Amino acid sequence: MSNLVIFLLGLAFMLALMIKTKFGPFVCMLIASLVIGLCCDLGTTGTINTIVNGFAATCKSLGLLVIFGTILGIYLEKSNACQRIVATMLSFTGKKKATLALCLTGYVVAIPVFCDVALVLLSPIIKNVGKQSGKNACVLGTATACSLLATNAFVAPTPAPLAIIAILGLGIGTSIAWGLLAAAVVTVAVWLFCDLYLSRKPESFFTRLDDAEQDIVMVGEEAMPSFTRSMIPILLPIVLIMIASISNQFLPKGTALHTLLTFLGDKNIALALGIAASVICLGKYLPEETRYTPMSDALKTSGTIVFITAAGGALSAIVSATGVGNTIAELLAKSPIPVILIPFLITGFSKFAQGSASVAGMLAAGLVLPLCNAGLLTPLDAFLSISAGAALGSHVNNSFTWVFSEFMGYDIKTTMKTLCVAQNIVMALSGLAAALLIHSIA
Repeated sequence: MSNLVIFLLGLAFMLALMIKTKFGPFVCMLIASLVIGLCCDLGTTGTINTIVNGFAATCKSLGLLVIFGTILGIYLEKSNACQRIVATMLSFTGKKKATLALCLTGYVVAIPVFCDVALVLLSPIIKNVGKQSGKNACVLGTATACSLLATNAFVAPTPAPLAIIAILGLGIGTSIAWGLLAAAVVTVAVWLFCDLYLSRKPESFFTRLDDAEQDIVMVGEEAMPSFTRSMIPILLPIVLIMIASISNQFLPKGTALHTLLTFLGDKNIALALGIAASVICLGKYLPEETRYTPMSDALKTSGTIVFITAAGGALSAIVSATGVGNTIAELLAKSPIPVILIPFLITGFSKFAQGSASVAGMLAAGLVLPLCNAGLLTPLDAFLSISAGAALGSHVNNSFTWVFSEFMGYDIKTTMKTLCVAQNIVMALSGLAAALLIHSIA
């Protein structure tokens, strides 16, 4: 039996485990890696070593980044910095453009904060904005959720983009610069969809889980940091990483300035400095006894994310070792499908089957890497295509769908008509359009 057939059967087995059991993606990916490796004649030792090395390499690349990003996100949440960002955006746009204000908020907040967590902490604010502006909360929630997902898919240091660029060998500075542009295109498309289509639907279109009025807790001005203080911890790491990337292009290597900028722009150091900035700028807005607890609290959240991501790295290593990626790449390269669509479709179909955009993205990155190595696709094109495909295939098997339904307070039918439609059509197509635009100018 050819390695390609074995891989497809192993992949189907993995997806079946994810869908039919409660093992979770971590265990399912490791089982699939083991089965594929053994059946493809890598041998017991070769299979185990490949899994361990792939797992370790991913942990080495992403472990600290995920932990640091989680710490930064907790500081933003606990200090009410997220509330300040919303209030400032709303004062800038006005109540009539509340949807735009929340889109801008989601676009910014999701850079350091995982989108699931961000939606949970923003949900009471969204309802408050709806109350103040007279706009439907579900429409505002859809706009916010999709803008969160946009930067979550396209912009490091969120785990999925980091894992994908690590597999593709794309520089983090390059991915952030173009990812911000692509996410902006998607965010604008979502804003227009919500304002021009969803907001015109009658109230009967939206069905709440219950009719009870939910309490909305908003803190006073004195309990919120300033907008500048709220933004510094978010912007500092991004600016440092981008400056380092630019310096590598234009400054002579080995000079004192190049060495300093490279050190400060290292992704781990940049995020660590972001944490330091959050302690300095936001620490006083936390009770003194809990000022430093985010350092330890983050480990409870980030550990799971690191391990699942590393399991995806182990599966990618197995795919690479068996040569399956080369075979699939050759078949797809000979197909009439435009090459830039291949990562997009692989990601979307995988997400539809098993629900995780991160898993789908890492799988797609491993499969299209041979296309990049063969010069048929640039790593940047592959990254943007995969990130656009992360919105495709979204339905009830995706955890974010249920987070939205639960915390926004609308039934699953309404969630499917709003959030899922926006993801599968608006986000996916606008993300692909952004990828094609950047391909033509980059």
